[in-house]
Amino acid sequence: MSTVINSNETNWKPSDKIPLITKEIDYLKAEMRSFLQSSDFDLASILHEGRQLAAESKGLVDEMEVCKQKIEQETMAEILKSIENHDMIVKELESVNFTLNIIGDVLQLGKYVKEFDVGREVQSFSKAVEAVSDLLVYIENPAEGVQQLQLFESTKNTAQLILDNLVHDMFQEWDRMVAYTNTPGPKQNVITMTLTLDSDLVTLDVLSALYKCNKLKEKVSQFSQFLFKEVLEPIIHYHCTVHAETDELMNVTINYKQNYKPPYDEVIANLRLLFHYLSDRLNIQVGRTEETIMTMVGRQISSEFKDVLVQDCLIDTIPNNINDLQTYGKITTEIRDFQHFLFIVKFFSDDEFSILEYVNNIDVLFASRSSQYFLETARSIMFKDLSLSMSIGVESIPENPNNNATAVNDETTEQALDVLHKTIPKSLFYFPRCMISKSAQEILDLVYVVMEQAVQCSDVVCKKLYNTARLIFELYDAVVPYHHENYLQNIPQYVALFHNNCMYLAHNLQTFGDKWLNLMEGRELDYPISFVDLVPKLRELGYRHLTIHMQQQRKQILDNIRSSDLNCIVVKDVLGDNAEAAIRQCLRQLHLLKNVWIGVFPGNVFIRLMATLVNMFIEELIHRVCTVEDISMEMATQLTEMYTLVVQKTPQLFQNPIDVDTHVKSWLKLQELIFVLGGSLKDIENHWNDGNGPLAKHFTTEELRSLIKALFQNTQFRANLLSKIK
Repeated sequence: MSTVINSNETNWKPSDKIPLITKEIDYLKAEMRSFLQSSDFDLASILHEGRQLAAESKGLVDEMEVCKQKIEQETMAEILKSIENHDMIVKELESVNFTLNIIGDVLQLGKYVKEFDVGREVQSFSKAVEAVSDLLVYIENPAEGVQQLQLFESTKNTAQLILDNLVHDMFQEWDRMVAYTNTPGPKQNVITMTLTLDSDLVTLDVLSALYKCNKLKEKVSQFSQFLFKEVLEPIIHYHCTVHAETDELMNVTINYKQNYKPPYDEVIANLRLLFHYLSDRLNIQVGRTEETIMTMVGRQISSEFKDVLVQDCLIDTIPNNINDLQTYGKITTEIRDFQHFLFIVKFFSDDEFSILEYVNNIDVLFASRSSQYFLETARSIMFKDLSLSMSIGVESIPENPNNNATAVNDETTEQALDVLHKTIPKSLFYFPRCMISKSAQEILDLVYVVMEQAVQCSDVVCKKLYNTARLIFELYDAVVPYHHENYLQNIPQYVALFHNNCMYLAHNLQTFGDKWLNLMEGRELDYPISFVDLVPKLRELGYRHLTIHMQQQRKQILDNIRSSDLNCIVVKDVLGDNAEAAIRQCLRQLHLLKNVWIGVFPGNVFIRLMATLVNMFIEELIHRVCTVEDISMEMATQLTEMYTLVVQKTPQLFQNPIDVDTHVKSWLKLQELIFVLGGSLKDIENHWNDGNGPLAKHFTTEELRSLIKALFQNTQFRANLLSKIK
């Protein structure tokens, strides 16, 4: 093509080139023909041989096809027959193996049964149990087909029944070797333990058999719980006598004594005797390990035993005062020796298992113990009779107290102290002479003991004791009014003493915090020390009960007057005898209060209380008369006599008779009322004195006008007098 068509030629037509191409093809054919004619190979013979080979190949293929058909027809039939024979052989082999496995299991079961028979013949629980147990274990995974045999079910049931019978017999043997009884009674409980365990072959055989069938732990657990609940706990809680009568027999007698708790040394001594006996009888090795019965018991109950021993016994050995705490090492040594003893007897399996762990928090426990002791002591003091009293305080406040102790050279400080002495009343530092209950002073002395002990202890204990001191006073608020409630409601002396107790405690609490801080000088505290907030609470407590009792006394006086004819003057012309009886009863009541209260209350408090009741009594008498519209002459005479009796008797109610003039507000008004009841209009006019007399000072114009209208008839003279009284 490259010779016919020039690549550089662009203007050409196919019709022009086709003749040239045809010519070129003819040329090439002529050259090929010339090449073949002049070649050395005979192509015709080669082609002929190829045809022959193709024919022979086709014949071979036909023969192979015939052979294939023969093979498929004859050989495959043989192969199928061989496969069928193989399947039959496999099935026969499986059947033989199935039978062989069943026979093997049956033989093995028979072997175990024979071993059991041997163990029973030699009377060995261990061998019998081992054989039956192995039989039951083996029978749980039988060969295929064994379960369908009648032999299987009967053997399994028989083996289980045999094992149950063996366990029952072994339990009887155990109960014979480990026997205990409990004989309860109303006052004591007697526990008897008979342990015949030893190292002979029979005992070891029973224990080994129980161990192999996993029943030993169950029996040991039962004995351990009995030992803990019925023996160890009572020894810790009650008075007990532990006595080993023989090497095998132990008696524990529990005596139920009221309000008795055994001391720690008695508990430890009894426990030593018990554990020594148990160690002799129970230190028997079981199984192939080094574990003994005693070790198994300890593993069951040692933790619970330690907790009970510590919480219910050893905690009580912690002292409640600092002196005994310093010698507490003697007790810890005894406890440590006892702990080592329990390890030796193999009750404690771990040497690091410590009873003395509670000592690690000795400060906290000591603080709690001390606090509990002081609170219980305070409560017992508060239960004491309030009438057991003592005198306390000063008769009078010194006029010139010694201030030399506070003298300083600094002029500014002197001026500040001078202002302080002028500002703070002297009475703040002095308590007036009165009677208080001895129990109040005992409470105060107890708190001083708390203070003295606190300053010698660590900060943890000190803070606890400070809070305890505060709790004592709060406990006083809660316990005393409740415990002595009936007395405080009905007996005036108790009310007076309780009031004084509260005032006395409050008085001391004002400076109590400063005293505590002085003792704590040099120590850094992270909490404030103060009792001042308790002062108003205690004072209010005393005020409240005194006020309640005063209201009761007032109610009795008013009830006496209002239940007599004095309450119905307006409808009577003459008063009955009960009017004078009521007045005399009120005076007796006030006189009784005087006898009870005088010397118990401080003088000024007694005067105020008595003056309050007397003034209320007199005001009620005056009110009875001043509210009446008409009073007969006979009644006026009666009233004059009765009220004159009051004037005569009332000064005797005070330690100093002149106190009635100073402190009873209505005293002079009563005297003026008596004057009006027994006087004439002229006398009344003179005492009025145009509003400048004593009547004008003590009576209002309405009261005086009402009295004149009630006492005197309507005359010109009365009208003139009433017109003057305005």
